[in-house]
Amino acid sequence: MTSIENYVEANRSRWLDELFHLLRQPSISTRDEGVRECASLLSRFMTAAGIRSRILETDRHPVVYGEILREGKPTLLVYGHYDCQPPEPLEEWLSPPFEPVIRNGKIYGRGTSDNKAQLFTYIKAVEALRTCSGEIPLSIKFLFEGEEEIGSPSLDPFVAKHKELLNADLVVYSDSHIHESGRPLLILGLKGLLYVELTVRTSPTDQHSMRATSIPNPVWRLVWALSTLKGRDNRILIPGFYDDVLEPTPLEREAVARIPYDEGTLLRHFGIREFLPGRKTRDFYYNLVFEPTCNIAGILSGYVGPGSKTVLPAAASAKMDIRLVPKQDPDDIHRKLRAHLDAQGFSDISITISQGTIRPSRTPIDHPAVAIIEESVRAVYGADPVVFPNIGGSGPNYIFTETLGKPCIVIPHATYDQNNHAPNESMDMEGFFKGIRTGIAVIQNLARRL
Repeated sequence: MTSIENYVEANRSRWLDELFHLLRQPSISTRDEGVRECASLLSRFMTAAGIRSRILETDRHPVVYGEILREGKPTLLVYGHYDCQPPEPLEEWLSPPFEPVIRNGKIYGRGTSDNKAQLFTYIKAVEALRTCSGEIPLSIKFLFEGEEEIGSPSLDPFVAKHKELLNADLVVYSDSHIHESGRPLLILGLKGLLYVELTVRTSPTDQHSMRATSIPNPVWRLVWALSTLKGRDNRILIPGFYDDVLEPTPLEREAVARIPYDEGTLLRHFGIREFLPGRKTRDFYYNLVFEPTCNIAGILSGYVGPGSKTVLPAAASAKMDIRLVPKQDPDDIHRKLRAHLDAQGFSDISITISQGTIRPSRTPIDHPAVAIIEESVRAVYGADPVVFPNIGGSGPNYIFTETLGKPCIVIPHATYDQNNHAPNESMDMEGFFKGIRTGIAVIQNLARRL
């Protein structure tokens, strides 16, 4: 074993203790609980690892910035988020959410996989390299935010203001999970997001339902409006919705075709009989990567309690998330949604955008850094990584690819059953240490070849 590998093995227990210290500190951004305290703790861990660290303010939660600079060397920017989701419902946790424990080879606790353990791997990779080699072979900058779980509202203006400080050749971070087959994963992009609430009110107060002969029901208005947004063939009917969709390149199509895919296993996993059609295919991964969505996330109106209540509601609302692919623009889609509802006779339905918008992002699959990261992951996991041009979810990658203008690659280390955002969130313990080894390999290989 090399000295670095020996160092990783010798420090497993200490690193787990330090990680548990970080996990015990709540950092719930949605309710401002423990966030600043967590930022200070994370900054201290970075300083102890030899990273020059400081806390920079934003309009809400602070950014933890760190750097190790080597003149004339390539620069890697490592992103992560130290905030986490609320732990409720508490009664469904098998152990307290902020008292991490190890069960069956997994670390359980809120914020484990999403994202404290995964960002911590880079801090420990730097510690190992500095201790065993005396120096880091390239420049590394760290950007850890505390608002990802509320849509990163401060991140884009922060990056725009600090472009020179954050200038780098490549952005990497670790979040999400490996492929369900157990193979490692590389993610080159994320979908954009337009989250809206449609609301209609037809009378000042609820009415007795006997008056439904004469007084308009807002739920029917909402249902009729929603039915105009998507056909039974799953195609979105908003005029111009698909106009700017960027067609996948041959290399991107090939990458998706190589994703391990057992349709029967996936159908059983989701408990359904068949997958919905896209514009071109029913293939689960093709549509997950390349197709935009128009999803009804929830409808609220009237009486939904136990028993019955004969009521004609006064108002109704629906929450919708619309996932977008490159080059769709959420502001443009918002305008088209408004124009469509007006044209269909639903100008009385208001549209409210919730938590801002997220633009789609995708780093080219033939960017030279992709092959370097693939090689690094392969060396640690002993298997070729599955490459996703983008995944179905949304996040702040566009801030790095557009605002900062740099390629961005995600290297997940959690297992498929991580339960992030749910009770009993977990991080595979060996995935944590594979993440550290991957971080070491990425730094070494980028320094040699970037």
